[in-house]
Amino acid sequence: MTLGDKDSIVHNYSYFNLLDRLIKNLELKNKGHEKINRLIIKSPKLAKEGTKKTIFINFEETWKKLKREKTHLISFISAELGAFVSIQDGGGLVLKGRFQQRGIENVLRNYIKEFVLCGTCGRAETKLEKNVGNRLQFIFCDYCGASRSVLPIKQGYIAQTKRKKNR
Repeated sequence: MTLGDKDSIVHNYSYFNLLDRLIKNLELKNKGHEKINRLIIKSPKLAKEGTKKTIFINFEETWKKLKREKTHLISFISAELGAFVSIQDGGGLVLKGRFQQRGIENVLRNYIKEFVLCGTCGRAETKLEKNVGNRLQFIFCDYCGASRSVLPIKQGYIAQTKRKKNR
């Protein structure tokens, strides 16, 4: 007897039949699982105030969407841009200096990658917690249960100027 006579059964499935079977099996297997949630954040709205200030108008909406502490995001933006920052009464972030929208978007992308998204499953359903015993911060994923440590925010060099004392 040769291989293929009685010992093995040969099926002639077309590529599209196999593809349909695969899709149906995946749908059955994933039934009950929700679809992947994506973190969608609006682009930063910027306004210029004079020649030396930039205002991030929708900052409050952004940090609430990220579900992180406001001071943490502020210190990250300040360190990355090397700018002094303050909060307006309306919730806008005032940046000392002139900044383009693309630069602010890149800083937000870096923050999300480092401090928001899970390193294992890539979802944004995470919590940022500080370990009490030492100064390490960890991200804990609510979806897959993974955790990872994150580096602290390092302040860049900020020049200090000396003021003359009036006598």
